Amino acid sequence: MVSFLLSLAAGPAFDLRASSSTGATIMSSERAVLLISDRPDRSQRLAHVLAGLCACRTIGLYEPQSTVGPVTAVVTDVGLRHQPDIERLRRVLSQPRILAAPIIAILRDNTRLERVQATALGATSLLPASLSASDISAALAPVIRPTGAEVEPAASLTPAQNTELVRLRFGNILGAAARGKVISRTSVEDTTSSVMAAISDGGIRQWLEVVWQYDNITYQHCLLVTGLAAEFAASLRFAKDDQQHVIRGALLHDLGKAKIPLSILNKTGALTNEEAAVLRSHARIGYELLRGQGDYEPELLEVVLWHHELLDGSGYPDGLVGSQISDLVRLTTICNTYAGLIERRPNRQPMEPAQAFNIQQDMDGKLEGALVRAFAQVAEKSATPAAHDRPALPH
Repeated sequence: MVSFLLSLAAGPAFDLRASSSTGATIMSSERAVLLISDRPDRSQRLAHVLAGLCACRTIGLYEPQSTVGPVTAVVTDVGLRHQPDIERLRRVLSQPRILAAPIIAILRDNTRLERVQATALGATSLLPASLSASDISAALAPVIRPTGAEVEPAASLTPAQNTELVRLRFGNILGAAARGKVISRTSVEDTTSSVMAAISDGGIRQWLEVVWQYDNITYQHCLLVTGLAAEFAASLRFAKDDQQHVIRGALLHDLGKAKIPLSILNKTGALTNEEAAVLRSHARIGYELLRGQGDYEPELLEVVLWHHELLDGSGYPDGLVGSQISDLVRLTTICNTYAGLIERRPNRQPMEPAQAFNIQQDMDGKLEGALVRAFAQVAEKSATPAAHDRPALPH
């Protein structure tokens, strides 16, 4: 890869017959998608989409249940307003073969309460029911083996659709990490393409506006970093391959958080020393997860392990200094620091871009000064629409 600092210096109607029939029949030995619905009649469009991707079986939530065969993925299309429905779904999802599969929840209302409830039931991806058939197909493709159906490419989607697709695919990646499964390189590449398309077509501000709405703070932070890294690499005029490398590193930098308890990740108060130590372990956990696969580049593994390292040796986990920290890590650390300042949490007000950038400038000796100065244009683009009422960001 070209040195980052050198680059910096250089300046439809559906045929319902295609859908699977409902019922509590035992699934065959063929791996299939299991669709669980409280209203199978309402879920016919969804069943059609799934049948285009993989063998699909639909079961009614309150129909007599039989043993479920091998499952590629589980899709739930159940309203989560009533406790009896929630408890019934929890029992269905507790079957051993289902527990090992990723769960995609279709959200009828897409409210905060519904998202929290779906996550509590084990959903690894949340998908609004209002999405079009093509968006649903594109979102499910990373976890469901295609059987010939064409998935709509990232270039044909709107920036907002690509951003939502990134969230769904990133949920699959985190879900795989949480279960100790292989992190699909294909899924990472597909997600990277969607990030590039969203940033190229919509810009960083539109990306932030969508990502700031995410209640899951891990999703929000990781995708803030990813979008900022994509914008930064593009602003530095990196070659396409180098831009993709930057985005992959940012996308996976906090992968280890999939193994950190939610009680620590989502804690609103100060962490105890013990909790802080657990949280800091995410860097090495993510590194070990990817290193064990053997198909991720050493430079990317360094980002996952060392994105909290600082030039003066005050970072973690290894207290690296100066030249021990690669350019790719330095770039990602700047995006990570800035994202942490502007992210939106329930317990605090988000920091304005100008203030966040000023803090980064004050970290001279910890962050790469030349890269921080170059990041100014990214910070400016991330400012709110009322930015003309604020003082310009210093260069």
